[in-house]
Amino acid sequence: MKKLVWILAALLFMQELTAQTMWKYFSADDFAARRKRLMEKIGDGIAILQGAELPEGYVKFRQDNNFYYLSGVEIPGAMMILDGKQKMSMLLVPDNIPNDIKTEAMIKPGEAAEKEYKFDRVLSKTNAAMILSRMTSTNPRVFLCLSPEETTEMSRDRCTQNRMNRASDPWDGRISKEANFRNRIAERYPSVTISDLTPFLDEMRWVKDAKEIAVLRECGRIGCLGINEAIKVTKPGMYEYQTVAACDFVYENMGASFPAYYAIAASGERGLIWHYNANNHPMEQGTVLLIDYAPELNYLTTDITRTWPVGDKFSDTQLKFYNCIKDARNAIIAAMKPGVTVDDLRKVGKEVYEKHGLGKYWFGYVGHFVGMAVHDVGDYSKPFVPGVVFNVEPIIEDKELKMHLRLEDTIVITATGSENLTPQSPVEVADIYKLMKEKGVGEQ
Repeated sequence: MKKLVWILAALLFMQELTAQTMWKYFSADDFAARRKRLMEKIGDGIAILQGAELPEGYVKFRQDNNFYYLSGVEIPGAMMILDGKQKMSMLLVPDNIPNDIKTEAMIKPGEAAEKEYKFDRVLSKTNAAMILSRMTSTNPRVFLCLSPEETTEMSRDRCTQNRMNRASDPWDGRISKEANFRNRIAERYPSVTISDLTPFLDEMRWVKDAKEIAVLRECGRIGCLGINEAIKVTKPGMYEYQTVAACDFVYENMGASFPAYYAIAASGERGLIWHYNANNHPMEQGTVLLIDYAPELNYLTTDITRTWPVGDKFSDTQLKFYNCIKDARNAIIAAMKPGVTVDDLRKVGKEVYEKHGLGKYWFGYVGHFVGMAVHDVGDYSKPFVPGVVFNVEPIIEDKELKMHLRLEDTIVITATGSENLTPQSPVEVADIYKLMKEKGVGEQ
């Protein structure tokens, strides 16, 4: 009897440990609460969501953002059905699970999974056709995610453009996964009316809760510490990728899940290519290096860029440009609060550029929303509210001088103002120079 008690206690401990390992910052109750909110939004409709598939290459699996946001489920090939009328949630999981998925993400149908994930039913995916046939016969209003799936290092803007290019290519013409799924549902259940679930999820994801902000705050800290190591190791003659390696060491060593996007380490004139990512050029004395590179932590990302000199210090022209974007950054962040719009921030940035006598370089760009994707969902015409996360990214470049400088921070709107989630990497010139003199990772 005593042995049985120990076994049961060990099993309970392992179950708790599994959840803590998988979610860390969140609980099953958090995901269940999101599903409840979504079911309220769709009224008596039925929402059907597809999880991400296993990657074709030897790449670590990452769930689709919307699917994870509502479930916390990290198993590939899953399906979710939310019945708004009955207020019932179902998770459908495949029977054959690949052996390269982390142990804590494995799910078997039944009561244990229902309890752990807080779904009303967890069933085999083989039941999907039967369940949907029964549900749609009495409730034909169906909601599907028609926006592109977002997995590793993906954002909707880029996904949408790539899908449009592929569909319009006369030598390709493939439709997206989402369009194909819509067609399948329409063919198999012709009585249904299909609406887009995306606007409801976008509205929910646009405002981050306290737990999400805590993850973003830690993610920002990790990103800054990585950039700081890159600043320390930068020397003329080094290759750009060597500075990225300093970031990568910090990101992985501190538990980041993935890069939020590919590393941009652009020295000299390569900064003019905004998303330059070859990172294979030696850095030259007297130029500047910008690194735009951040980690992902528990399905949330930050966005950070710093620019610094390769060598001892900025040239006079570089310093003039740098001080302009630094002051614009500071002024824009100071203006961020509930009720402010992106247009308001554009006016602030323009005023700073004009004050520095560099108004001709202002082209109206402030930044973008940040969250589960680095270019996250959000309506650029709506005033900010507490919990909205937006990055500030002043840029200045001169093609004739072959010079591009930018700074970038991730900011969350609070009840009374804003909080910089990436403050640990310096922007003041004196602080940058001081950091450049320190030894970085791998240096003796």
